[in-house]
Amino acid sequence: MVSTQERPPKQRNIASKTIAAVAVAILLIAFGLSNRHDVRIDWLVTTTNASLILVIIVSAVLGAILGALAVRGGTKRKSSRRKKQDVPL
Repeated sequence: MVSTQERPPKQRNIASKTIAAVAVAILLIAFGLSNRHDVRIDWLVTTTNASLILVIIVSAVLGAILGALAVRGGTKRKSSRRKKQDVPL
C-alpha cells in the first residue's frame, strides 16, 4: 500500500497558478530593474519622459486587467447562452 498524500486537483491547480504568477512577477521585476533609464513617450498631442520600469509596470497592470475582463466577459457570455438554451419556447 502506497501512502502518498496527494492534494485534490483544485488545490494543485491553485498552487501551480500561484507559482506561475510568482515566476512572472520575478521576471518582470528583473527586467524592469535592468531597464531603469528614462524613455520618451509620444502621446497624440504631447510628449513626456518617464522611467522605463514605470512604463513596464503600468503596461503589465493594464494588460492583466484587460485580460481578466476578457476572460470574465467570455464566461458571462457562455453562461447566458446556456440559460437561453434551457428556456423552452
